[in-house]
Amino acid sequence: MMPMWSAMAALSLLAAAFILWPLWRHRKQLQANNEVDNATARLEENIALFREHMRDLDNALAEGRIDADQHAQLKLEQERTLLDDEASVRIARSQFTLGFGNKSLVFIAVLTIACGFLLYRELGSSADVHIQHLQAEKSRLDYQDLLHNRNPDPARTQAFIRELEDRVEQEPDNLQYWFLLARNALEVADYAKAVTAYQRTLALDPGAAIVMAELAQAMFLRDKNQMSPAIAELALKALQADARNTTALGLAGINAFQQKDFRTAARYWQQAVDIMGPDAPGARALQGGVARAQQEAANQPVGSEPAAAGKSINLRVRLAEGVDAPGDQLVYVYARAWQGSRMPLAITRINVADLPATIILDETMAMSTMASLAQADQVEVVARISEDGTATAKPGDWQVSVGPLDMNALPETTELVIAEKLTE
Repeated sequence: MMPMWSAMAALSLLAAAFILWPLWRHRKQLQANNEVDNATARLEENIALFREHMRDLDNALAEGRIDADQHAQLKLEQERTLLDDEASVRIARSQFTLGFGNKSLVFIAVLTIACGFLLYRELGSSADVHIQHLQAEKSRLDYQDLLHNRNPDPARTQAFIRELEDRVEQEPDNLQYWFLLARNALEVADYAKAVTAYQRTLALDPGAAIVMAELAQAMFLRDKNQMSPAIAELALKALQADARNTTALGLAGINAFQQKDFRTAARYWQQAVDIMGPDAPGARALQGGVARAQQEAANQPVGSEPAAAGKSINLRVRLAEGVDAPGDQLVYVYARAWQGSRMPLAITRINVADLPATIILDETMAMSTMASLAQADQVEVVARISEDGTATAKPGDWQVSVGPLDMNALPETTELVIAEKLTE
């Protein structure tokens, strides 16, 4: 906050300088005015002396003390002296301009600064800067607490939440503040408030995968770690928007595990581990969940698996050696019918930089409810790096395809190694 006020003070002084500069100029003009007055007085004296000298010259000519040529020469010298004095007065007068008085200029300068501050309070972003400052200070103090093996002070977060609540009352359509409020409420286990704030955020940005996933998480925690159809639906929608959202993958795995679909739960959790990395916070717990789900699946009697909520395909996608593609290029991963329409039955996308990756294609990723994995007996799975970012294959794209795969006898994981460059 101090840098902002320092900058405002500096700008105010600069503005005042533009107003007060004429004061100094006016003082110089007053000095010039005095010089003009002095020059005018000298000119009047010189005129009087000129007339006196001319009378003396006329008398000397009449008395014969000088001749006509001498009289003309002396008269010319007197006239030149008088003209020089008159020219000096004209120059001094031309340099003098009228200005405001000192008091008027000081008043205008103060009024300009005051109006600037009032306009900033009404139209500026001082409240937003205040929130930003509080957030930065909270993050700094929380980090210091963690460095000293202390839990961050919840009172600090509660104070920040109150500031955010005041701000969203003033700006109810501010997406960022609602999202920030939701996350801080989640931090202090105020799950009901977090759910409300996430719902307001989602209303402002309905397609945001991260908001859907974190809303589902807040609802799950609010309901004391109980899964519900609404939570599962939010998690699946988040995965449809972003197949790499680890929060949604974790919740989808919990939902599958509670339905005793242990193989699907293991696939969701393993994909989350692959994305996070095995050393990331939380990855160890997910790895334990994968091991438990796999054990439960192995112990499950044949034929006792629950009816699948939807068909899915587990894929492992990676690049072959020698494939050179920028990390920010898109990789489209999809399944389509082995014969018939070429429209994808399930599709998602990631970046080249994210490879290798484990990807689960399921019915939530269908482009149409009339064409999904549920309607297919045999499929072809494709992974393609798009050179121009579009979903349509073009020469220059890298691709791999595997098929046909029998939907009723899928392998545990299908390996896709991108190695072929399209030429036509």
